[in-house]
Amino acid sequence: MLLPDVPQQECLESLAWTVRSIAVDTFRTGCTARRFRHPLKLPTFQATRQQWEGDIPFFRDMCADATGDVLELMSGTGRVSLPLLRAAVPLTCVDYSAEMLRVLSQRLKAENLIADLHEQDVRALDVGRFFDLVLLPFHSFSEIVDPNDRALALRAIRRHLARQGRLIITLHNPVVQIPSLDGMRRKLCERPIPDRNAVLRFWFTARYHAGAAVAEAHQEYEILGLDGCLLEKRELDLHFAIIGREEFEKQAGACGLRI
Repeated sequence: MLLPDVPQQECLESLAWTVRSIAVDTFRTGCTARRFRHPLKLPTFQATRQQWEGDIPFFRDMCADATGDVLELMSGTGRVSLPLLRAAVPLTCVDYSAEMLRVLSQRLKAENLIADLHEQDVRALDVGRFFDLVLLPFHSFSEIVDPNDRALALRAIRRHLARQGRLIITLHNPVVQIPSLDGMRRKLCERPIPDRNAVLRFWFTARYHAGAAVAEAHQEYEILGLDGCLLEKRELDLHFAIIGREEFEKQAGACGLRI
């Protein structure tokens, strides 16, 4: 958790840079599998990401201690947002992907929930007010692989923190993560997709490049019929940074934040 140690001021010029975006398309297939290098179909992304709920109690508890509004960055389609809103947390959500925010908006409407949504790059964050608590869950900050871009994001976040506001960012633990980034293909998820009478399999392969402190990863999303027939296969390449504690603390301090 980080606290700002200087008053918020300045403003950052708008930047067009993709922190995270998932392109979307629609199609139907028969039993002959169709393979796509890109884009990744959004419902497939949701089905994979929403399996993880282990961090929800932590964020809910942190929000319970907040005395004012909460800002969630890189909110996506609402894996964290929806549980917080159900707990009556006053929430503002920011994501670079218009399509993810569109899905989040639909999900909010379906549950009669209200949140302030903004389509913005976190490096150019500008929602016009301060927050007592800012959240950046699920290792999303690591998707900003360039240290200079991470600094821009941290400075922009600091300008949105109230005087005694807190910033909570979750990061990969290098000690745990690096040994698994060995180039081996692993199945991380297999779960049903009830509305399609299908099963989703999620495969992950990643290799760590120590010199750049960046992991190069490859994701495969397979959708199979209940008879085992492969219906769809999606593939996505991505990179994410492995940020050590000392490095993060140094950069955060240089951006006006203190642990």
